[in-house]
Amino acid sequence: MKIRLSICAATCAAFVTTIAMSAETQPRMDFAPLKSDAAVAEGRSMISDGERAVDTIAIQSLMSRHEFMHAAGRNLEELDNYWVRSDGKFAATATFGSPAWVMYGLDVIRNAYGMKSRGDAEAALDKLSAIDPKVGKVPANFGAGAEWVMHTSTTPVIEIAGDGKTAQGAWYSPGIGVMPLYQDGKIHLQSMMFFEKYGGDFVKEDGVWKIWHLQMAYDFVPGLPDTMVAQLNAQLGDLALGKPLKALGGEAGERSDFKLPPGFRKPLYSYPAYSPQRAAVIWPNLPRPYYTFGETYNNCNCEQELPHW
Repeated sequence: MKIRLSICAATCAAFVTTIAMSAETQPRMDFAPLKSDAAVAEGRSMISDGERAVDTIAIQSLMSRHEFMHAAGRNLEELDNYWVRSDGKFAATATFGSPAWVMYGLDVIRNAYGMKSRGDAEAALDKLSAIDPKVGKVPANFGAGAEWVMHTSTTPVIEIAGDGKTAQGAWYSPGIGVMPLYQDGKIHLQSMMFFEKYGGDFVKEDGVWKIWHLQMAYDFVPGLPDTMVAQLNAQLGDLALGKPLKALGGEAGERSDFKLPPGFRKPLYSYPAYSPQRAAVIWPNLPRPYYTFGETYNNCNCEQELPHW
């Protein structure tokens, strides 16, 4: 997912339990065996198999909603409807991370992932309407002129906590993007592919599953040749730039050496993109059976203080 950065201040929580992770250059891969309910429960009351099945489907659907909303550029609507409540006790510890940064706190995520994305889409519509009067600057045309980036959520590994209060998931997330570039009053389309993974933590808030932590890990993000979008460029007619531009490739702003905006944190582990020199890495960690959140991983990939349940 291509994220552009903006500046915002993070909120904080008062009553917290600390989960600390030390900085490291290698992930602590955990090939945890599957466990029986009795082994997970250790005498504690467990949710039923039926509850677990329903919750597993709900988590997969929630992650799919994230993908659909992002593809439509509706990041703000996604945050307002499918992430933890802005006035709830999990808002201050919500995170959205990549190999280069962690947006910390729902306010930060809303500004950087939500408002900045909305502003980029509105600016793209301004550019398009200026050279194509048929496309007016009206709300109904939101998304016109902007990039189209879609991901899928495949090979899900989902675990529901034994107490039914939280859940974790890991997914491969292949996708594709088409990006309009504006130059000299013309448009040139370029495209790229995404081979990445997601790790997520989810919490049941007011009886409804919500996104709490998401992190991305990029394996391979190649730019595609212009022939992939040659038909689309030809359909632009007089609006087409008509000459090739430097090929895209890699996640914008992900691996460059930039100063983190306020509210952003460095991840404890920065997942490396594929190279022949990269050792085999499973990251994010695959969810393992657990009873309560303090007994498992934290997909924040950062040092974090968590609210009491």
